[in-house]
Amino acid sequence: MAVLLTDEQVTATRERIRAVAERHIARQGPAGVSLRAVAAECGLAAASLYRYYASKADLLAATRAAAHDRFSDRIEAAWAGPGDLWDRSRAIGEAFADFAFSEPAAYQLIFAFEQDEADKSDELRRAEARSHRTLTGYVREMVEAGLLEGDPDIIAHAYWAALHGLVVLTMAGRIPDRARFEQLRHGAARLITRGALPAAR
Repeated sequence: MAVLLTDEQVTATRERIRAVAERHIARQGPAGVSLRAVAAECGLAAASLYRYYASKADLLAATRAAAHDRFSDRIEAAWAGPGDLWDRSRAIGEAFADFAFSEPAAYQLIFAFEQDEADKSDELRRAEARSHRTLTGYVREMVEAGLLEGDPDIIAHAYWAALHGLVVLTMAGRIPDRARFEQLRHGAARLITRGALPAAR
């Protein structure tokens, strides 16, 4: 006879499975992940895992959605912090880098992997839209305030591309340490900002 679990037990087990799956996916990519290996590390029989996630695609979508939400929590907290728009925009860059280096597996799930649209859950689509807003909304506010000039989406993408590139190079050992990373990060941000400053009238 199957043991009935409380809602709290089900939630805790789902979160434990997601945490283990996150590490496996980051190491091996979605295609290389073994649900049997994930279940074994969680202390579950392989068949038991399907009580919590209906399929591999379902587990991948849930794991990626959780990573997106943790990322958005960090970025939104930085934007809600003290200081003027410039201070808060700098805080976003710091929060982005801190998340990447403190949660590298989650960072990989967000930015290194993709899924077929048909395999995405509503939860993942919502989480993706939220994290996109966190990386573009602050630039939109700065353009509206007259601090920057241009298409907010293009400016935000330029900031993201520069920062993401530096993160990936650092993770690959091509940038030697965090101090050099920070030097390059600030330099790249200054160059992009300088190009987006309102033209003198």
